[in-house]
This record gives sequence, structure tokens and C-alpha cells, in this order.
Amino acid sequence: MQHLLRPSRASRAALCALPLCLAATGNACAGSDTPDLAPITVLSSRFDETPAQSLPQTTLITADQIAQSGLTDVAQILQKLGNVPTRINLNGTQDQSIDLRGYGITSDNNVVVLLDGVRLSEIEQASARTSMIPVESIDHIEIFRGGSSVLYGEGATSGIINIVSKSHPGNSAVASAGAGSFATKEGNVWASRQVDSTSIALFGKAFNTDNYRANNQAQVRTGGAAMQWQPDATRTLGVRLYSDSEDTHFPGPLTLAQFQQNPRQTFTPFDAGTISGNAVTVFGKAIYDQTELAFDANVRNKQSSANLPSLGGDTHIAADFTGLSPRARIHDAFVHGNELAVGIDLSRWDRTYSSVYPAYPQYSTVGEHLIQNSSAVYARDDWNLTPMDRLIAGVRSERIQKEVASTDSSNLSAFELQYVRTLFSSVESYLRTGQSYRVANIDELRGAAANLQPQTSMDYEAGITWNRLAPSNATLRVFRSDIHNELVFDPVQYINVNLPPTQREGLELEGRYQMVPGLALRGSGQWIRATFVDGPYQGHRVPLVPLFNIQAGGEWKPWEWQTVDLSARFVGPQAVDSDFLGAYAPIPYYWTADLRYNSTLTKQWSLVASANNLLNRQYYDYANSYGSYYPSPGRALSLLAKYRF
Repeated sequence: MQHLLRPSRASRAALCALPLCLAATGNACAGSDTPDLAPITVLSSRFDETPAQSLPQTTLITADQIAQSGLTDVAQILQKLGNVPTRINLNGTQDQSIDLRGYGITSDNNVVVLLDGVRLSEIEQASARTSMIPVESIDHIEIFRGGSSVLYGEGATSGIINIVSKSHPGNSAVASAGAGSFATKEGNVWASRQVDSTSIALFGKAFNTDNYRANNQAQVRTGGAAMQWQPDATRTLGVRLYSDSEDTHFPGPLTLAQFQQNPRQTFTPFDAGTISGNAVTVFGKAIYDQTELAFDANVRNKQSSANLPSLGGDTHIAADFTGLSPRARIHDAFVHGNELAVGIDLSRWDRTYSSVYPAYPQYSTVGEHLIQNSSAVYARDDWNLTPMDRLIAGVRSERIQKEVASTDSSNLSAFELQYVRTLFSSVESYLRTGQSYRVANIDELRGAAANLQPQTSMDYEAGITWNRLAPSNATLRVFRSDIHNELVFDPVQYINVNLPPTQREGLELEGRYQMVPGLALRGSGQWIRATFVDGPYQGHRVPLVPLFNIQAGGEWKPWEWQTVDLSARFVGPQAVDSDFLGAYAPIPYYWTADLRYNSTLTKQWSLVASANNLLNRQYYDYANSYGSYYPSPGRALSLLAKYRF
């Protein structure tokens, strides 16, 4: 029954609709060792600002850094360049589960992933769909750790990740083709054209792989277009279109003995699923004297189905989403150096769900209809008290109404307060507190305990950064989150519940040292103590939260046209999913190493060779209390050639 009430991560990927949105386009060219940050426009505040104006806890990954790394998908970029902990995706695509601050199995529902400020994260139990974003389109990526519900609403409990596209792609075209282990093949085409004040871009992507395990084939097809009109620096109007399809096969779980015998085998040889969808986003902005106006309007639809002979049934989902986000920012509001931002977020989800499992008729559902309406208003004030002192304060009020079998509504609020002090020209410090929230998604409402309460988190954080925008830099953050009514599945009751109070305490350290122009070292460490602080599980660790996650690497450029990158990851032990009492053997610690070689052969041609899990270590990063183990991939070699027209 567990598979019906709370499917495995592989099944959830098939049963749940995935986000749909479009990447605007751009050109990421290799450059010098020093990132060219001057033209970057940071959007984590939902308005344009320079990197120097962004809050000190913001991590930036530039197009220059992405190009030099040779990485070709967003999930690896987040993990290796952004020091973001990730977990295996079991549906066979390149998307990964993102866990910023130790939320375990519900990590994807506690972080908001955005594309140009528009949500990719859905209201379902699924990872944000980042694999469809062409790397050439990315201007930079912003990672903001810590509760962010004031600006981004429910689900932004551990932070946000905003992938920002090039706004002025110019005249360019890139084509790439690659092949690798496990019959992996991929092809990408991207082209843009600038005509006076109008830019137009097109892209397409094809990805096929058999993956590491049997019956884990995946086929992904994506395509899109973007058009932007900017007659002058004060006005912008644009539209993005996107369409995709995905066919995947699900290898299912193994027992520990089966994993040790042969981690590549499957006992669900016919389980498979499909997802397809389309999206349209219209966006614009205008500046009038001291006031900026902006809006995003998004419409998308999707269909997904899963055929699971291992469970004797199938599932079908259809969903539609509409959203509108008008906002305004006033410069020098009330006093000089003060910026006041206000906005409204409106959204509507409309989803139908049907599943037929003859062996479990009590869990079959036909024509279930969910409607979720959300309306929110927020205000955020950013005041430069002096050249060395800055104060940020914000509030949000949101009403979320869900209609499933009955109507349920929640009135929610969030706040944030942060003080930033520049100690020296290269050192910034800050203190921050705030409250964030999330509500039960549709998959948690199905088979849920009565009256699931919204989850709330009270956060406290302090940090210090040194040279955060320079080639050599370091950041230290210390945080604590007190969570009430945390939403999760309880295997004892076989229902989704609100947990007793939990707490996350942690330390994050990351940095980069440019030893000489052609050699740099980088590293990061995250230590998290995630525990139950009350109730029947008091003192035990929250499942699927490693005590530590350490990454280290080096970048060597023997010549200007070559880069060699060696990196390693060391992840500590963690309790298996749903083991609230620590009764089962934990997932043991593991470490892996990756090697990449990036060569710019000519002005047009470049080549990337990579070896992930270089030493072919056998390990797993997901297991549950039902004795299900999901092997992580073994060594994978790949070669990709890229041509710029």
C-alpha cells in the first residue's frame, strides 16, 4: 500500500506533473579567469540590481564560469559550481532533487526554483524541471539560501534558485552533439538574431539514454522560442514559448542483497511513463522617473501518464496553470537611499487525476479534480542607512484556497528582517531573521490525515563574506530554523501528517582561491544537525539529511584554450527515508570523484570530455524503511562537441 499512498521517487516522477517554462536565450563564451560581473543584472529581489547590490548571502554562477567548467546541464552546475547538495533523480533524466538546508524527502517542496523569476517548482511531489534549459541561454544563476516567502510565497522555506537568461543574445548560433556511456546521445541547437530593437531566439534539444540500470531508458525532446522588444532602456516587452515531451522507464527498488549482488538489475521491467506540455510567458517592464513597473503572465498545461504493471495499474494526470505577477519599485521612497517594492501574485491550478489499481480498489481514484487559487500581496523595503549600513524588511500576506473533495483555505503570512554591515571594503557581515511557510501539495493531500496544517519555519542566520565577487573569495553562514507542522509521510499510519516540531542548525562554508592565473582551488562544506525537538521522535535525526556534505575541486589551465577540472564529493551518513526512530541501518557515507576536460580548439569548435564517478564506486543516496534501495549511477564517460556559427 505504501506505493499507492506515497509512491517511490521514480513513481512520483511519473505520476506528478513536471514544471513547464521557457529559457530565454543567450551566449556563454569562454573568458578570463576573472568573471566579468559588470553587465550582470541580479533578479533575486524581483527587480534589476547589480551584483554589488545583491544581499551578501547570494551565490552567483556566471556564464563565464559555466563555459570554463564545460558542464552541460543545470543540475551539475548547481552542485559543482554552486555547492548545492543534490540527490539522485530516479526517472532517468538529468533533473536532480535539490536540498538547500536539510529537508530530506520533501526538499523539492521546500525550495523554489525559478526561470527569469517565474516559478518552475510545482505544487506536486516532483523535482523542478531544469534539464530543458539550454546552457547557452544562461546569463547567470542566483542561489539564495534561507527562507524567502516574503517575495516568493509558499514553498520557499530553504531558499530560492533563480536561473536568469541572456537579455541581449545578439546574432549567434550554437550546435552541439555528444555521446557517452549507457547508449547516451544528445543534440542541441540554439540560435538568436538581433534586428534593431527586437531579439528573436530559437532552441531545440534531444536527449536519449539507457542510463545505468536496466529499464531506465529516457528520451527527452524540448523546443522553444523567445522574442523581446526593447525600444529603449526604459521599456521591455517579451514572450517565451516552450514545448516538451519525455518518455521514461522506471527500474524500481532493490533490496540491499540485490544491490550488493548487481546494482544495475531491475524487478519492474515494464514500468514506464510519459509527460508532455506547453508554456507561454509574457513579461514586461517600464521605468517612469523614480518608479519601476514590471509584470509576468504565465500560462502552461501538461499531461502525464504512468503504466505500472508492477502495481497492476496506471495513472493519468492533466493540469493547467495561470499566473500573474504585477509589481512596482519606488527609488528614494520617503528618504534618500530607500527603495520600496510592492507586488501582487495571483495564480490558479486546475488538475484532474485518475488512477486505476484493480488489486487495490480502495486506493483507486477516477476523475479527482483539484483547484487551487492563490492571491498574495507583499511589500519589501531596502534602506541604505549609510554607505556601510543597510536594513531590509518585508512582509507578505497570502490566501490559498484548495478545492478537492471539499474546500479548504489558509491565510498565511511571512516576514523578513536583515541588517547588513560592511566592515571593510572587501568584507560584509549580516544578521537575518524571518518566517516562511508552505502548504500541503496535491500529492500530500491524497491519503492525508485530516486537517493538515500549513508548515511554518522561524529562521535565524548570521554570516560574513570576503571578496564575494572576486576570483578568490570566502563565505561563512551559520543558521537555525525552528519548523512547526512539518509536512511529511508517516509510514506507521500510512498517511501524510504534520510532524512534531523539528529544528535545523547548521554551518555553511564555501570559498575559492586563485593561486596563480592558471590554477584555482575551490571547496565547500555544509554541516547540518536536523532533529526532532519534541514529541515521540524527540532527539532523533530527520531522515535523509546527511550530517555533512563536503565538496572540493581544482581548476587547472595549462594553456588558455584548455581547462582540466577534478572534483570530489564526500557525503556523510543519513537515516533512511521514514525512519523517524533511527531503527534501521543508515545510508552509509560515500564519496565520488569527477574529471572534466574542456578544450577550445578554434574560435568555432570546442570539445568537452568528462568522467563522472571516475572510480566507479557503488553507492546509493536513497533508501527507505521498507527495505527499498535505489542505486546511484556507476562510472559514466561522455564526449560532447560544440560549434559556434
